[in-house]
Amino acid sequence: MFMQNSYFNNARILMLSVLLAGGVKPLFASQITNVHENVALLTNNQQKQTVKGTVKDANGEPIIGASVKVKGSTGGTVTDIDGNFTLDAPAGAELEISSIGYLKQVVKAKANVAIVLKDDSQTLDELVVVGYGVQKKENLTGAVASMNAEKLATRPVSSLSSALAGEMAGVTAVQTSGAPGSQNASITVRGKNSVNAASPLVIVDGVPGSMNVINPAEIESVTVLKDAASAAIYGVQAANGVILITTKKGKTGKTTVSYNATFSWSSLLAKLDLVDAYGYAYLYNEAYLNDHPGAKKPFSDEIVEKYRTGELASTDWYKEALTGSGFEHQHNLSLSGGNDKTTYNMYLGYLSQEGVTKDIDYNRINARMNITSQINKYITLGLNASGYRGTQQDAWAGYTQVIQGIARSHPTDPVYDEDGNFKYVGVDNPVAVQGRDKTGWKKTINQEVFLIGSAEIKPIKDLSIKGVYSWRNWTQDQLGFKKTWGYGTYNSGQREGYVRNYNYDYLTGQILVNYNKSFGDHNLGVLAGMESYDVKYRYVTADRKGGGNNNLDESLNTLDASSQKNSNGGTEMTRLSYFGRLQYNYAGKYLFEANVRRDASSRFPKNSRWGTFPAFSAGWRISEEAFMKNVDWLSNLKLRLGWGKTGNEELSSTDLYPAVPTYAYGSYMFGNTLYSTAYESRLVNDQLKWATVTNYELGIDAGFFNNKLTMELSVYKKKTNDMLLYLPLQGVIGLSAPAQNVGSVENRGFELVLGHNNRIGKDWSYNLSLNMGYNKNEIIDMAGTEGPTSDSNIWNLEGYAISSYYGYVADGLFRSEEELKKGPLRTGNEKVGDIRYKDFDDDGKITAAGDRKIIGNQMPKWTGGFNFSVGYKNFELSGLLQGAFDAKRYYNGEASYAFFNSASCLNKHWDRWSEENPNGNFPRLSLSSQTNNQMSTFWLQDASYVRMKNLTLAYTLPSDLISRIGLSFAQVYLAGENLFTISGLDKGLDPESGNSRGWSYSNVRKISCGLKLTF
Repeated sequence: MFMQNSYFNNARILMLSVLLAGGVKPLFASQITNVHENVALLTNNQQKQTVKGTVKDANGEPIIGASVKVKGSTGGTVTDIDGNFTLDAPAGAELEISSIGYLKQVVKAKANVAIVLKDDSQTLDELVVVGYGVQKKENLTGAVASMNAEKLATRPVSSLSSALAGEMAGVTAVQTSGAPGSQNASITVRGKNSVNAASPLVIVDGVPGSMNVINPAEIESVTVLKDAASAAIYGVQAANGVILITTKKGKTGKTTVSYNATFSWSSLLAKLDLVDAYGYAYLYNEAYLNDHPGAKKPFSDEIVEKYRTGELASTDWYKEALTGSGFEHQHNLSLSGGNDKTTYNMYLGYLSQEGVTKDIDYNRINARMNITSQINKYITLGLNASGYRGTQQDAWAGYTQVIQGIARSHPTDPVYDEDGNFKYVGVDNPVAVQGRDKTGWKKTINQEVFLIGSAEIKPIKDLSIKGVYSWRNWTQDQLGFKKTWGYGTYNSGQREGYVRNYNYDYLTGQILVNYNKSFGDHNLGVLAGMESYDVKYRYVTADRKGGGNNNLDESLNTLDASSQKNSNGGTEMTRLSYFGRLQYNYAGKYLFEANVRRDASSRFPKNSRWGTFPAFSAGWRISEEAFMKNVDWLSNLKLRLGWGKTGNEELSSTDLYPAVPTYAYGSYMFGNTLYSTAYESRLVNDQLKWATVTNYELGIDAGFFNNKLTMELSVYKKKTNDMLLYLPLQGVIGLSAPAQNVGSVENRGFELVLGHNNRIGKDWSYNLSLNMGYNKNEIIDMAGTEGPTSDSNIWNLEGYAISSYYGYVADGLFRSEEELKKGPLRTGNEKVGDIRYKDFDDDGKITAAGDRKIIGNQMPKWTGGFNFSVGYKNFELSGLLQGAFDAKRYYNGEASYAFFNSASCLNKHWDRWSEENPNGNFPRLSLSSQTNNQMSTFWLQDASYVRMKNLTLAYTLPSDLISRIGLSFAQVYLAGENLFTISGLDKGLDPESGNSRGWSYSNVRKISCGLKLTF
């Protein structure tokens, strides 16, 4: 079942051998070492001189931390806060000076030297992390986007996924919640390729991991592989794109200690625009009379007037139930340094978040250690150890009950009754339901241990062999205890509790062989590798109800043992892969790359277990041609072409063994005895195979005026074939349907990135970057499985995008009896002021079968972002505007309908149809009629938006000031996150929110201050 065969066993043995080889010298190493020692003695006897100098930029400003070393050596020094350095060098030697953001320079060593480094606008992006390696950006032939994570240091974000919104073209990040501990985003790269799943593969330091357990302060860079040409090296896992995360590592030089602290205050971005007491009483009367013509008004005119004048109080439930803002703080401490043999980086981080309800909070600790040690000329060892523990706590019912209670409570009802006790009027009092000590509690603890060990051997020049093995353990503990309590006539019922544990072990082994060689103008790079990947999942759950004591809430043993329910189980899955890459370029002008990967998965039957995923790409750097050398204004011009295939094995999360018979457990009563049973529950498809995504890519990269102006344009087409779908079976078979390779989905689009950077005089600099992406998603073939998803309002239909809204098309309101008589009608109970729908089949009536259609999609077709930074002396103002366009959102319940399920109503309902307001835009008010509460375009809203995602003002303290207290760098900053949103939605709604009724903990606005110190 789990592919326990010789392939996997041999792979593990081979990987272990390579790792063990890291501690064994080659047989000939001792002889060569002796030769090196003799040479070293001769070198030491050579005459040396002390070189002193300064390193400055073109404006005369000292460059701090520039690397200065003797050319060809591995040691060296770095410049101090004034740009000065001192170095011993052999007479006649050459010095190599380099610093990030500047062109490298080589000068002859002498007693005193003054070096001026020139800006290099390309240097920051020179090396880009790609699959199983790094590559010069100028030589890339695939669609690769990268982000230097240093910019995250001043953003008050707790999750990398949420920080990606608007940063890269074609990468869509949607954060549905701002609750403490839940501020993560779902990521989609160039649209959805399948109705089953759309999440990209995440690689952390070379092996599969998660981006939501890493503190952004740990990260050095983020790269996204968007097309098959760049991602096919990951084969079956790469259909939805690949996100490569590289954490910070040590650098040669003196030990540096860095500390970063951020303090933030958060508040909800979206609050339903609820009416006050006057609005509620007035509109409630109207709705009541619509339902009961001629009846007595529930609120007398006198009472309504007193609400209007304020003589009678109006309850603002948001103000009463929420704290107003939640305080959070982050602290990050790192220690980094090393010499020419060993480098290290150690990190410790702490995050504390409070919510806008008094019960929810979140605390997280992160730690990481990266060590790389060159044992000798041939062997380098590496250890990357990290871990985190995050704890989220809330009351038993949670923040959802509080926010739901706010939406449903009436502004005419007070929080407390005449005796000072909480008042209960049939809906949850959102103030009363808070208090973990009173109502009970729930806690979720997530933790991870992640170990990566590596050994690299360089037996000969240009050849390296690297072995990598990683173990990642992720666990989640869920605990909860509900207490018995009440207020007014409300009683919470019997006590109950639960304990649930979920445990995942991820084991990854790799062997990577790299060969890089240049033959004149011919440059060759070859990679060959293999990888094994195993996932083991186990769970245990326990629940009890009844009995117990409110004061004994730490153990299930206090609850009624006869009510207990327990369950446990688990799954295993494994993959084996072989892969290779060939890179070639001629004189940096003609570029070619080929990738291929062979994957085998335990999820598929033996005869179709293996899948092959090739990719080819080519590039032509036109700007390097001789006939372009005299075009001074053109810095770079490259044409890219790519084709490739990636794979997809995504099925239902519970369907790990679609190729083997699986059994379900049940019970059956024979006589008076209950027997446990096991039975085959599903048919097996022994022809099941990989779904494949074929990608075509055309790209142009250009730079002008010494790359002060840049452009990247990509046009692509992706098509998924053999998508995994569950075709329906006749009920008489009695078994559930197996997955089959029958579906097809297509994505077409383009991406554009424009950049501009410049310096103005000595003091001013700026950097602008605009990215935008367009993607059209379309289902080509559903093989007869078209229809609703688990949400009856969202359908998958051929010719339309995945997960589209399906409903009626509104045609205004019936505004007169004449219009009502003409119809068409849906129920026959419509009245003047109700919604009218279009009759598409012209049968004179509105029916679900004939008059519903696709009416919109919640995934935006257009996405984009605008990054900017402006620097003046030691000040820098930076920001990010992020947007999404051509998307719809469906809102119902309390977010759309007046008095829905005895709730309140919204200020927009003042614009309703009535006899006094016959031109109103909303349906007539009713307390009981559900006629208008149907899925239709009337309740769809334009979810396009532009959001000020971040705005930061930073000031770097002068070096001559901070050096007196031992600091090499000090910066203070003010930052705002989600400062404002321009949206087509009604007031009080968040375009990213995941709840259609307005009950969600929306995204939050954060105002922050912080400091960064380096010693």
